Amino acid sequence: IAHSGEKAQQKNGRHKFFPARQTKHEVRNMAEHGFYRSSGAAWQRALPPELCRPDDGEVLRRGWDLLALDREGARRLTARGGLRCRTLLLPQGVWTEPLAVRQAVSYGPSPQSTLTLSSLTRRGVLCVQRQVTALDGSVIEPQDIPLPEAWGCWETEPLLLLAGVYLLLGRL
Repeated sequence: IAHSGEKAQQKNGRHKFFPARQTKHEVRNMAEHGFYRSSGAAWQRALPPELCRPDDGEVLRRGWDLLALDREGARRLTARGGLRCRTLLLPQGVWTEPLAVRQAVSYGPSPQSTLTLSSLTRRGVLCVQRQVTALDGSVIEPQDIPLPEAWGCWETEPLLLLAGVYLLLGRL
């Protein structure tokens, strides 16, 4: 699900695209980027430094501009619910409950995924299959984007998560 980059409309002091329990003050504090996973694989060193690594409690207490989930992180959070974020990057097919997010961007080898790979050569090619909105509000149209050659050593899901984060941050 992707929405345009227009600023959220406000009604009675609350943003329409967030659950009713969030006030303007709470939304204003949503300026963080996070990556949620329980273990530390080597590819995570390639994530941008501004992605903090919240613990189990913090990931649900805070609001996020961008929250990137790997398969394990998504499984852990599915059972707990109550996630608050604007853009959620997650593996295709892991989350079964309705999401209260502005934009959900899925990744995986499936044709239903928003982000997939169109080439698995040494230099992978990211395929953006549906329009998405970067965090700065710019619209990203469906297209193929060559990935950095240095990323050729990663497996498919970590590679897609890395590419998705950099794409949504406007750096790809």
